[in-house]
Amino acid sequence: MRWTLAALFGSALLANQARAELTFTIEGTRNGVPIPQSDIKLEPFEFGRTRMGHSNPPKGHRKLRRANPTADSANWCGSVNTTPSTNQIQTIHGTFQHPTCSQRAGVTTYPQAAANWVGIDGDSWTSALLQSGTVCKIDNSTGIVKNEAWWQWVPSAAYTIASMPVSPDDWFEITIETTSATAGKITLTNLSQGHTFTMQVKDGPALARVNADWVVERPYYGSTLAGFASFTDVWFDEAWATRAGTGTLGILGAKQYQIPGLCNSQEFDDSHEVSWSI
Repeated sequence: MRWTLAALFGSALLANQARAELTFTIEGTRNGVPIPQSDIKLEPFEFGRTRMGHSNPPKGHRKLRRANPTADSANWCGSVNTTPSTNQIQTIHGTFQHPTCSQRAGVTTYPQAAANWVGIDGDSWTSALLQSGTVCKIDNSTGIVKNEAWWQWVPSAAYTIASMPVSPDDWFEITIETTSATAGKITLTNLSQGHTFTMQVKDGPALARVNADWVVERPYYGSTLAGFASFTDVWFDEAWATRAGTGTLGILGAKQYQIPGLCNSQEFDDSHEVSWSI
């Protein structure tokens, strides 16, 4: 099935040519069995433009590395590695465990949310960002948590895959492959529940393919920065990116974004592992 974001999110997107042109196909499997297109449910997601957990690490092999450059952010908490434009990123990969989220004590801003994602660009290249991940969202003081899977090609609109089950402690694997600056493939898998969705996307806003991102984010909803929900530690494993030329990128030496007072990002000795915590 072929989708356009204009069809999904309404005619208002026609005011932005990049958004109107973005198209994709989506396929899914459940424990290896194809999911009928009629059972694949998509919903609008109100993420704004992004900017830059309690799965404890196994003992004995993760040791804090302190040499990374760091930077403060209002909403990005995570690791960003950068490659020269002459050696562009082709594929990025990461696995993580979706956290358990709860209302942050003393915070009255709603919604409260925490989004966990893997992406390309959005840091030194701010014109576009291709990303996919999960999010926990608390709409109001009732404390009811929604857990969802989503993807977005910023500045185009985002959407959730309502057919993808998301529960606390589920392990997710994300691979984003680019075939050009404006086309790519996203594979999002819930390893714990055996669901995989694959999106073939084209005509997206042009990527530079210079930033590799593994991020926990305090997201915007529309133009409003959400309250940052409390969340159990998030560990990204198997965090790597391939490049068109030589070498790969990982967490090793990457810039670590922090949200002061709310979230710390740390690299550990294994260059494919990084942690975010409240």
